[in-house]
Amino acid sequence: MTDDKKKGYPKIAQANWFGLRDKLKQRVPGEIGSSYVASAMGMAENSASSNVVSPLKAFGIIGEDSKPTDLAYDWRDDSKYPEVCEKIIESIYPQELQDLFHTPDAQLSDVTSWFMRDAKVGESAANKFASTYLMLLQKKPEDAKVATKSKATKLKTKKGPTESKKKSNEKQGNLIDKSGTIRAVSEGSDGFSPRLHIDVQVHISPESSPEQIDKIFESMAKHLKGFKS
Repeated sequence: MTDDKKKGYPKIAQANWFGLRDKLKQRVPGEIGSSYVASAMGMAENSASSNVVSPLKAFGIIGEDSKPTDLAYDWRDDSKYPEVCEKIIESIYPQELQDLFHTPDAQLSDVTSWFMRDAKVGESAANKFASTYLMLLQKKPEDAKVATKSKATKLKTKKGPTESKKKSNEKQGNLIDKSGTIRAVSEGSDGFSPRLHIDVQVHISPESSPEQIDKIFESMAKHLKGFKS
């Protein structure tokens, strides 16, 4: 029956992890309780208790008496940070997880799936467990922060093409830019419509007179009149 019980793993947002670490770099308080964390991090006290103090106690950075442990002093030290992460991983996470995912480039989706099976929790909770574990695997503060920014950039990039398509569908008629390129852009349509994009490059001799240039564009407009993609 014990195998059917949910397992709990620490989860902490990277902003809280590194934010409090930066505070401890300045000065280590005599007690790291929910009141201190709430004031230092600008958050509600109950949120500080569950989202910061609780996981830090599980990591061994804060003692049960809310006082900072020796690990807390090592945690704020850049030279000892990798060693602290290694100690936390070895003391909390099963050997199976460490054997399967032991490098920071492990896929978040794969690690999330492992936590869903082992902890018997939903995807949202498992994703938070996995993100915390992968953060510890980075073992270097700068690497973990870069990895987070990289993921955020990828998400923004994926949204780009959709917005571009909407703007493109709103345009209609033929557009002629300053370089002499004529582009046929179809009118927006609610249904599916295959689209054809044509670029016409015009090479005009420097010796051409203004009248000759006008004739060239008049001829092009005549032949492309009524063309739609």
